[in-house]
Amino acid sequence: MRSIAAAVAFLAIVLGACTAGPEIDATDDSTNPPAGETSATTTEVTLPPAEEIERGTVDGVVDGDTLQAVVNGQRVEIRLIGVNAPDAEDCYGAEARTELSTLVTGQTVVLASDGPDVDDSGRALRYVIIESTPPIHVNAELISVGAVIPTHSGHVQQEDFLARGDRAYASGKGLWGTFVCGHAGDGVSPDRPQLRLTEVSLTPTGTGEVDLTEERFQIVNQSYTAVDMSGWLVRNETGERYLEFPSGTSVAAGGTLSVATGCGNVSGDTLYWCSETPVWSPASDTIILRDQLGNVVDRLPYTVD
Repeated sequence: MRSIAAAVAFLAIVLGACTAGPEIDATDDSTNPPAGETSATTTEVTLPPAEEIERGTVDGVVDGDTLQAVVNGQRVEIRLIGVNAPDAEDCYGAEARTELSTLVTGQTVVLASDGPDVDDSGRALRYVIIESTPPIHVNAELISVGAVIPTHSGHVQQEDFLARGDRAYASGKGLWGTFVCGHAGDGVSPDRPQLRLTEVSLTPTGTGEVDLTEERFQIVNQSYTAVDMSGWLVRNETGERYLEFPSGTSVAAGGTLSVATGCGNVSGDTLYWCSETPVWSPASDTIILRDQLGNVVDRLPYTVD
């Protein structure tokens, strides 16, 4: 696929149309539409000249962040910029794919690049915009309905995407919903465990030897009872790094569990990942805590200035 001229300028226009308006209360559920509906405003958008953009017709959806389109007579696999959907076999993977398919299947879309042209798998990295009235920025819309996780990938729309992710999380949209993956109770849905991620300590950058036991984060139990974390997961925003808590892991009421990247002596309040390399990005990432069924219990986005 060829690069697209004026892509960044075009995206600024489109996202301005999709996000213009007053500040939105993160807890106001009315600001985020039900699954399958869009959150774009009615602001009219003028597209750049045809020779400055690229269009394709969507004829397939692979998963919640990847689609296939016919562009200039060729079938191309397109990975959406700045988002990550659950894997197909994971909780909410099928729902995320349905959200994307509902939005784009059969649509003629505008494709815009920002940064690298392709990913490591050879998929074209693109923003995808539906030329409706008003236009729908597909990447941003999927974040708003909680179908995907916004990522710290350095793209030009990152700030807007992260803000949308904050609103979706606060409102319990999509994959951020309480017990959206089910619960292990006896038919009566329990309250979400009050565990909170906090106090990230990162590995210093540089060429010297580092102590990976110093790279860690903490989980604080704000519940009135102990929480059994056997089989729970911690992942980063792209799902590439994860830890499954071993059987018997628990946090006492009011207690704190530190999770260290390196190896160390077993202790009651520290769990050692025993990774040989740093786990968390020294710049920015999101730590996501899930229970044994995949429900998101808490998340902690961070950015190092």
